[in-house]
Amino acid sequence: MKQGVLVTDGDERSTLAVTRSLGRQGVPVFVGAEAAGSLAGSSRYCTRSFTYPSPWRDPEGYLACLAKKATEFDATAIFPMTEIAMELIGERRADFTKIAALPFPALDQYHLLSDKYRLTAWAERAGIPVPETIFVPDGRILGLVERIDGWPVVVKPGRSLLRRDGYWRKSTVLIAHDAAELQEFYSDRWFLKQPSMIQRYITGHGEGVFGLFRAGDPSVLFAHRRLRERPPSGGVSVLREAIALPEPMTDYAVRIMQFARWDGVAMIEFKVDRETQVPYLMEVNGRFWGSLQLAIDAGIDFPALLYNSVTGTSAPAELQPYRVGVRSHWWLGGVDHLLARLRNPAGELSLSRSAGSRGGALISLGNVFDNRVKNEIFRASDLAPGMNELAAYCRRLVTSIYTKLGNRTRGTYRKMRYALINFGLKAGLNRKTLGERFPQRARTVLVLCKGNICRSPFVDKYLRIAARQRALDLQVSSAGLDAKSGRQAHPLALERSFKVGVPLDEHRAQAVSETLVNEADIILVMEPDQQEELLSSFPQAAEKTFLLGHFDPERPVTEIADPYGRPAAEFDACYAQLSAACEGLLARLAPTS
Repeated sequence: MKQGVLVTDGDERSTLAVTRSLGRQGVPVFVGAEAAGSLAGSSRYCTRSFTYPSPWRDPEGYLACLAKKATEFDATAIFPMTEIAMELIGERRADFTKIAALPFPALDQYHLLSDKYRLTAWAERAGIPVPETIFVPDGRILGLVERIDGWPVVVKPGRSLLRRDGYWRKSTVLIAHDAAELQEFYSDRWFLKQPSMIQRYITGHGEGVFGLFRAGDPSVLFAHRRLRERPPSGGVSVLREAIALPEPMTDYAVRIMQFARWDGVAMIEFKVDRETQVPYLMEVNGRFWGSLQLAIDAGIDFPALLYNSVTGTSAPAELQPYRVGVRSHWWLGGVDHLLARLRNPAGELSLSRSAGSRGGALISLGNVFDNRVKNEIFRASDLAPGMNELAAYCRRLVTSIYTKLGNRTRGTYRKMRYALINFGLKAGLNRKTLGERFPQRARTVLVLCKGNICRSPFVDKYLRIAARQRALDLQVSSAGLDAKSGRQAHPLALERSFKVGVPLDEHRAQAVSETLVNEADIILVMEPDQQEELLSSFPQAAEKTFLLGHFDPERPVTEIADPYGRPAAEFDACYAQLSAACEGLLARLAPTS
């Protein structure tokens, strides 16, 4: 007789909760992960652990490995623990159901909940509170910005995972603090070309309703409140508390599940407005959630209930009311929360009232005697996962410190280098250098910046226009040291450059190449760092590479700062600097008699 469960994503905390829950009851648990020594794989309750290829880079290898292992272990069921696992296994549902049970619905049902764009539109029509939302179906926000009456706003992709170049890729929820930043997001982020939403930012605390459902009707329900998060202003919960099922939130949650006719576990997440106490729907996850261990500690063992539903056994004791007031603390997440609180003023974090003080966060880290608070990872009965996580955390900490020291050293070197260049400017050495190295005949100019969407396109077009006006035989091109080919100029670059007669509407970014470098008589860069980066790849360009700011005859500068991500006034100031420097360059290219 088949028995046991294969679970994916062994480094997820929810996977550890499943492993401990089922393992304690004698159910064999087979844990898969991308690397050996995973969090759940180190648990004493893990029967066997194994590694599989990356589902992101090698989805076919990932699926083949899961199918092979499920067959080898003769598993009763497969529990996909993350969204990528749900998508990939769901696509091959017909093949996998021949091997083991999949206790979640088909993908079309799953997408009713995981597609936030569709779900939010339905919830709005159904009278379930959602933040004030502007729906953006195609990435075009022209004319929509005027409808926003308060900042910041949340920019939420319709789906957390999207296909790109044949592979699944993650999208990201963003916070825009003004119109310029919002336009920048929609210009730069590939996933915002798909359906997305612009929502009012809700200040408050998170609450969730969790359940096991059959055709949308709840078999068992549980609710919790987020008390602290990482990052503190909103993210993964690090301290949470079991609460009584709240109304009308629970009613909203059940209505959503009935709409999808959901079979399996799900988390319905809300944010409760600090002032009005209205619960706004945030998202729904049709799988196990990060704070699963809290529900188990409070008396609702969701993994066992799901396994029992697969095997057809009953567990009436699990259906009793849960204990309200039980708390679960992800200790290392709490450390990160406290460090973020210490680094940033409370006013900048938009904390919920439940977050408490910094002192309270510190005390909770050291308080191991509060019987209400269960440590999520560190358990005396199963020490290895806690030690595993602590070791990984320390490795990341050491790497971070090493990186910061390296950055500080590079920062000091950069300051010294800039200081020397600025000293040369004041002493007039740049004029001597230009006189010595500037070619007598220069007809091909290459202009470089970082992304080829703000500064170098402007100089490129400015020089082309000026060359035609002055009958100069001059070929100009531009590129980026870190450019994504085909991108249009930044929206504010398009707007502000057009106002000074330099249209960039036809510009498309390109990356610097050896051909461009070798064919240029003169290469212009905006910053000493760019000069250094260029020469590290193309040392042959040393004698013909110049800082554009040095050509300004009145106010030569070492760096013409990037206006990317800055307001319109910064673009105007940058383009004024670039124009003055271009005029100085043109004077050298076509000296007056």
